[in-house]
Amino acid sequence: MINIKITIQYDGTNFSGWQIQPEGIRTVQGEINKAIFNIYGEDFKIYGCGRTDAGVHALGAVANFKLPFLKMPESKIHFALNNHLPRDIRIIKSELVDDDFNARASCKWREYIYLVSNGEVFSPFFDKYAWFYRKSTINEKLINEYAKEFLGEHDFTSFCASTDENDTKNRRIERVYCVRRKDDLYFVVRGNAFLHNMVRIMVGTLIEAQHQNLEIGSIREMILAKDRTKALVTAPAHGLYFRKACF
Repeated sequence: MINIKITIQYDGTNFSGWQIQPEGIRTVQGEINKAIFNIYGEDFKIYGCGRTDAGVHALGAVANFKLPFLKMPESKIHFALNNHLPRDIRIIKSELVDDDFNARASCKWREYIYLVSNGEVFSPFFDKYAWFYRKSTINEKLINEYAKEFLGEHDFTSFCASTDENDTKNRRIERVYCVRRKDDLYFVVRGNAFLHNMVRIMVGTLIEAQHQNLEIGSIREMILAKDRTKALVTAPAHGLYFRKACF
């Protein structure tokens, strides 16, 4: 079998997330699966580097699948797939990888960006792609002080949806920080893996914590509580982007 790695960008607005769902529910994985079927006439299992929720976007998601033979050079497969994909998904690269490569199991770090529009007036072009907070209501310096408390390995029960089904809630966070570019704020979060809604709850809690001017150490107390009711708000899905996977 020939192992193919693909790098994917998508606008998550009209998708019910990454993972394939029952017939009739539109997902990114489901659309890619249909594109492969249209070329090869059969289904092949697709392994994604991570699952995104409904409304979440991707700049550099990664997946792989194995083919019995090539109908074209591996570097051209993404062009063929794009011919069978809707315009809100693009495969930007395809390449041959070792047989033991698995986009999910081989991934060491996953990095997300969360975009907040922090101007005086919300741009209609950002309506589906950023969370609007009126200007002068976010102190990114204070947010970055809070963010340090997420670093390292912790039980993130307080920072995941109550419906999360993972056996362990322990995750390791390598970096969390916020940078301002004029009226836009970019939250960067990198970890070995993430729980359901974890990044969105982290970002929402950071923004709300600085809004309430909580004491430094408050995030640490929320983590130790292992109780979702102790963390604060969940940021909306449409501001979140899967940035890249590190192997």
